[in-house]
Amino acid sequence: MTIDARRVHVCEAGSGEQTPLLLIHGLGGRWQNWLENIPRLAEHRRVVAVDLPGFGRSQLPVEPISIAGYARTLDRVCDLLELDAVIAVGNSLGGLVATELALREPARVAGLALVSAACLAPGEISPIGSQLALAALARIAAALPRGAASTLRRPRARHLAFATVIRHPTRLHTDLLYELAGGARPPGTLDALAALSAHPIRDQLGRITQPTLVVHGREDMLIPCSDSERLATLIAGAELHVFEDTGHLPMVERPVPFNDLLLRFVGEQGSPRDHAVPPTTGG
Repeated sequence: MTIDARRVHVCEAGSGEQTPLLLIHGLGGRWQNWLENIPRLAEHRRVVAVDLPGFGRSQLPVEPISIAGYARTLDRVCDLLELDAVIAVGNSLGGLVATELALREPARVAGLALVSAACLAPGEISPIGSQLALAALARIAAALPRGAASTLRRPRARHLAFATVIRHPTRLHTDLLYELAGGARPPGTLDALAALSAHPIRDQLGRITQPTLVVHGREDMLIPCSDSERLATLIAGAELHVFEDTGHLPMVERPVPFNDLLLRFVGEQGSPRDHAVPPTTGG
């Protein structure tokens, strides 16, 4: 679809009356980050996965990349797809964007699932973690010259390319790793990292009233598990689930239990009409 004169790439599957799922990838990712989840989730409800501007097949935005700009784009995607309320599921950078969308447009977001989310203030985001993220992306791009999917058939190459983001890369199918990599570092990577680092949101987390699921991998090398533990205390009523022996991408590394967990969570949230924002009353 076209939003503000730029192409935004969307993957859509499933149908039904239950609240749709909006899947938002992380830094350097694309909609394929959810390949292990979309088929299972789409058996139960409508699922939409978006390439954020500057990632995947989505063009860079006209305006400079910002977290608020990403949230506005997602809100517009929902308008064009005639989605009233959604459950926003975001990984890493996508978790921050999902949270921003919930704060900006509370009627749009019926629930939140924050997966290894980068939601703390800039001062609490480890600069080492940011450097590791960029290094991981560089390794992946270097490991995948054009047409060289065979590179990832070598266990050592798979480990070197993905060990920073995935706990056990050699246990994942080569085709899946190839889809995750995308073949090159996306043009929006550096600007998105800068936008993430310059977007404090911790002081606003207490305003979130939507049901929230917080998920993290115990061995995440990019965002420490303790960040999600703190995040779950800052959002009233949030539920925390930690996957053991898991890295930065629980939905890829532990797809079956992750899908079960998410479906249980969204099944408790009802349908969109259950989440209408009540009218305000004057004093």
